[in-house]
Amino acid sequence: MVQTQTPYRVKATFLETCNCDAGCNCNFGGFPDHGPCEALIGIQIDDGKIGDVDLSGMKVVLAVKWPKAIHEGEGAAAIFIDESATEEQVGGIATILTGQAGGMPWELLATTLTSLDGPHMKSIKMNVDGRNSGFSIDGILEAKLTPLVNPVTGEENEVHIVFPNGGLIWNDGDSASTSTMKVDFGGMKFDHTGQSAFFAPVEWTNQ
Repeated sequence: MVQTQTPYRVKATFLETCNCDAGCNCNFGGFPDHGPCEALIGIQIDDGKIGDVDLSGMKVVLAVKWPKAIHEGEGAAAIFIDESATEEQVGGIATILTGQAGGMPWELLATTLTSLDGPHMKSIKMNVDGRNSGFSIDGILEAKLTPLVNPVTGEENEVHIVFPNGGLIWNDGDSASTSTMKVDFGGMKFDHTGQSAFFAPVEWTNQ
């Protein structure tokens, strides 16, 4: 018996921070710059639906870590959803992020995780402002993007990584660094301030 998956379509802003050097070698060679992959991700859904459930305006934060490259698996994740979300919204976004609704990138990323903690309902502060974006959960985690700087002129350095045929998570990532990037929650404890960050529009669907 084939299980019918609920159709969804999401347009969102994806804020990515990790322990790689700026640009993140995973985008080029598929392997992290420093062995493991440890990341904090902020997602603000600008427009989206799963079935009849409106997901617009939702804020989600993920703390994730893998002992080696993402595709080598054994990952762990903690999911946080802003406490303003309804039960239906929480169920909808959780179905997408855990890969159960199908569609890339989540049906693939979900297979790389061996443990999932949450979703935890928390108050999420999220500021979407290009290379100056950021997000935080009081007492748990904080990530703040900061633009790359040209070492010669001291001016902002705008650098994009573009996948012309489509990337796994995003197609056009606006590269940045972080002025803070840290988490302390259960088994998730790391601080990778000053490493890679991206600001990227995303569109995900299982259709």
